[in-house]
Formats: sequence, structure tokens, C-alpha cells
Amino acid sequence: MGQQIIKQPNGKYCLFSSVVGSVTYYNMTKEEIVEMWTENARKDFEKEVNDITEKLDKGEKKPYYQFTLDYKSMLKTILEVHNKEEMENVKQAIETE
Repeated sequence: MGQQIIKQPNGKYCLFSSVVGSVTYYNMTKEEIVEMWTENARKDFEKEVNDITEKLDKGEKKPYYQFTLDYKSMLKTILEVHNKEEMENVKQAIETE
């Protein structure tokens, strides 16, 4: 991450960036840091989801490299790991939506 939370003498916190070698945010509460980092993580996850779904929508076969499953392979895996009943339950839930 390149950031450290540093406790300030006034009891609040600052964020020190090892990338720029200085403080990037001052006088923060724990809640403000959690909110900021949560938003940053949300943006990262959103980008990852968009990248994967874009590849799938384009018909690219390997967004997960060798671990990529298509719909039929997913059902086959459920059948092998669980049983036919579980596979049918999943199939019905998906296909009746």
C-alpha cells in the first residue's frame, strides 16, 4: 500500500506515504481512514469486476487463465463435488430467474 498510519501528538492520525516520502493526510480519525480505504478498495474491486465481465462479454475464454469455467463446466464441477440434486438446484435457480 505504501502508506503508514501515524498517531499524531493530538491523538488523531496522519497517513505517511513511502512513495512520496511525506504526509498525505493530516488530523484523521480512525473512521475517516476506514472510510477512505474502503472506498479505495471498492474502486479496485469495481475495476477488477469490470475487466473480467468485459472479457466474458467479448467472448474471451480465459479471464481466470487456466481456471476459467464456462456455464456447462461450472455445472459439471458442482455435479462432481456435490451431487446431481445440488447441480439441478443451481441450474433451476439460475435458469428460472
